[in-house]
Amino acid sequence: MKAPTYQWQPTTAEIAAAAGISPDQVERFDHNTSPFPTEWAPTAAGPSLSSLNEYPGADYRTLRIAAAELNGLEPEQIVPGAGADELILLCGRAFIDRGDNAVAATPTYPLYEISTLQAGGVFQSVPATSPDFAYPSDQMIRAARDADLVWVCTPSNPIGNVVTADTVEALIAATDGLVVVDAAYAEFSTGDWTERVETHHNLIVLRTLSKAFGLAGARVGYAMGHPDLIADLDGVRPPGSISSVSVALACAALGASTSMEKTVATTVAARNDLASGLQSVGLRVLTSETNFLLCEVGPNAHDIAQQLMGVGLVARKFPADGPLRDYLRFTVRTPEAHKRLIAELERCLG
Repeated sequence: MKAPTYQWQPTTAEIAAAAGISPDQVERFDHNTSPFPTEWAPTAAGPSLSSLNEYPGADYRTLRIAAAELNGLEPEQIVPGAGADELILLCGRAFIDRGDNAVAATPTYPLYEISTLQAGGVFQSVPATSPDFAYPSDQMIRAARDADLVWVCTPSNPIGNVVTADTVEALIAATDGLVVVDAAYAEFSTGDWTERVETHHNLIVLRTLSKAFGLAGARVGYAMGHPDLIADLDGVRPPGSISSVSVALACAALGASTSMEKTVATTVAARNDLASGLQSVGLRVLTSETNFLLCEVGPNAHDIAQQLMGVGLVARKFPADGPLRDYLRFTVRTPEAHKRLIAELERCLG
């Protein structure tokens, strides 16, 4: 089976041109990125800019050490990647053989299926049901018994809910294969699964600096696991997929976690305010422990998204033949952006 292609929204420049507005008037409610500019980045990146004629050190030792120190692990338990996305693809290459079975609760991040199919595996979907899309724990545990790899996204993208610790433990116990926990949004929630890589040798936990740390443009993530699993991932990792500049930025960010924690607190407060605003215009807002909100809009969800796009407000819509066709997802942005969004939704919804 041919792997599906990941579908991106138009670029900011394209959206601005179509709407007849300046690019700085476009608000990306679709990317789940931070609204806070990285004004500190030039200082952090400065020393690395003088040696761009050379390749970065292929083992990324300084980045491994920085991530290990933040998480209380050893560098041998860390492998870096160009965002969590590259690590998801590397998990497929390292741990899925042709014909292997990988399972995930859906709807979920589409790259899990892409990674599985690119490696020649079989992707099994275990549907969560509307209207709340609660994690189908019992069905997933049954499916995990025959799985070679179990994908777990917690907090979930695109739903925003969490998989309980008991369920993750049960999944790890149920399978003889590997469990990959994608914890890209862990900083916005209560559990990050880090400590469990010390006790479970069939567990990999993925983290990213794209969300809470605000470095989506730098493309840096890392995986945590038993040293044997990390060595397997290293065996399929490109030698230089992370730039020297990105390494410098990542190490600076990982060493300043207090700043990240303040950003997260601000984001969570803004998420609550945005949820109230979305509810005030009649949308049903699902509970979220991330930096975004999934909302039930109704059968006109795609039309609403198109109207918003026409004025430079970019919501995340979903396939018209899928379970989220009546939903839109909104990333937490600034208070000013939220006011603009709510006002435009009031107009669209009549």
